Amino acid sequence: MKRFLVCVLVFILPALAVGVELKGDWVLEKSLISYKVTHPLHHVIGKTTEARGKGICTMDHGQFLVGVPVKSFDSGDGDRDTHMLQITQGADHPLITVVIDFKTRAKKGVPDKVLADLTVQFAGKTVKYPQITLKMVPLEGSQVQVTALIPLSLKDFAITPPSLLGVPINDSVPVQVDTTWKKVTSFDAK
Repeated sequence: MKRFLVCVLVFILPALAVGVELKGDWVLEKSLISYKVTHPLHHVIGKTTEARGKGICTMDHGQFLVGVPVKSFDSGDGDRDTHMLQITQGADHPLITVVIDFKTRAKKGVPDKVLADLTVQFAGKTVKYPQITLKMVPLEGSQVQVTALIPLSLKDFAITPPSLLGVPINDSVPVQVDTTWKKVTSFDAK
């Protein structure tokens, strides 16, 4: 009997995951967004779990909007986080917004990955990042995990890299995105 149940689970669980359709309305259910700052003397990672977002997919196109409060990033050092808010003009521009736009050829299920064009508004500037790879993994129920790496550059947003002991941080500040999206119906949409 145990063997039978194991065999059933092995064959049914992947079928359930593949059953998630991309077409429909989506809401961001869970996120971990982190940036990495590099300096010759140390590396810093700032994280937040406070992103919010919604999106819609048709059979061949997806468009999503994500918002993240600038002040929600935590690097483990309150002084550093306050300085980050100052140099990114967080008081004047408290929200980072990202518009994600992609086309897909997946007729059924969720593709493994898509190339998306991202438009990022941050520190009062808008920058487009074309052809960013979004990796997608169907989860149980009607959820999909989406991960990506955004090659953010401080110069793109007219931010002067801060210095430590007279040496500026690296201009490249990659942003790792790990999100879980849930498909919603009209009566449970947030």
